[in-house]
Amino acid sequence: MAKAPELETIPPRENPHLFGHEAAEQTFVRDFESGKLHHAYLITGPKGIGKATFAYRMARYILGHGALNAQAAAQGPSLFDLPLEGGGVLDPTSPLFRRIATGSHTDLLALAPAYDSKKGAEKATISIEESRKVPTFLSMTPAEGDWRVVIIDAVDQLTNQAANALLKILEEPPANALLLLVCHELGSILPTIKSRCRQFTLQPPSRAAFEQTLQTVAPSIDITDYPALYALSYGSPGLAITLTKHKTVPLYAGWLKALQPTANDDARESFVKEASSVKSPEAWNMLLHTWETAMHRLSLFPHHDQNQIIPRESEQLQSIAQVVPFATRQRWLASARHLIMLTDTYNLDKHYTIRLMLDPERVTAQFPAAA
Repeated sequence: MAKAPELETIPPRENPHLFGHEAAEQTFVRDFESGKLHHAYLITGPKGIGKATFAYRMARYILGHGALNAQAAAQGPSLFDLPLEGGGVLDPTSPLFRRIATGSHTDLLALAPAYDSKKGAEKATISIEESRKVPTFLSMTPAEGDWRVVIIDAVDQLTNQAANALLKILEEPPANALLLLVCHELGSILPTIKSRCRQFTLQPPSRAAFEQTLQTVAPSIDITDYPALYALSYGSPGLAITLTKHKTVPLYAGWLKALQPTANDDARESFVKEASSVKSPEAWNMLLHTWETAMHRLSLFPHHDQNQIIPRESEQLQSIAQVVPFATRQRWLASARHLIMLTDTYNLDKHYTIRLMLDPERVTAQFPAAA
């Protein structure tokens, strides 16, 4: 696997590239051209497939063209590529693009979880104080054009109070106001929010669009890793980049090797030591993602996804399935999930947790309620 210790994703507000969501873009453009633009769009789909990047593209389009320019903008094959004064709406050198990228456009408000400097990561939620900025912002007259735009990334990270604070503006939106609500988990948001938005469901990009994305925004990733990353990330380029950052394809191989019935205690303990040494919350989450993927494929064997993540994967899954009955595999997965939840909640010893996750008899015996 390519060694890329400084590999990072491009923040959505700074990213001019988006592949695989052309149909959704065309639908949005048709709404605008026909004068049927909804006041709020709920952009849903798996994390890391480009939902926030898509939202910023729509924001650039609206803020760049304005309602009065819709008819003229419809003359080209791709409205997102049409030139504007000072550059195209997606031209990173244009003043419009630069100002949105730096957060200095006065007609755009973007909400996201605040950065926690103590933990070195984003907070889990968006506070009510942040949410209250939305009605105040939209009540003002646009300063630079015809529209005011709000992007919330992500609406399922709003606290209950923050979500309720949005309802009034969603019920009675001012003219020429557009809310773009990114959503990772549709079941986690208030039904009243969902019912007041037009829903855009973005699917993971095709294999070709996935590879084009990685070649464009993360060229340091070795192209020989693309097949494994596509399967392991379920087609999410953002997740694939994070997986690469934490070298999780070798970790996935390590899980399967340690789970083999023929693996000895020393080999298992060596993997447990390596896996439990991860430091950051993100690295721990990526480790758990590889475990979840391995167990999901094992629990479905032989009806799992036939696209192999690593060489000889099907043989390795078969060797485990031959000695662990289907019902036991299901209980194993459920019990391990419960153990992981307790580990994260109470900060339990990761070394002990991973050792238990490798032992179906012990983990199901100690956590029978999760079965």
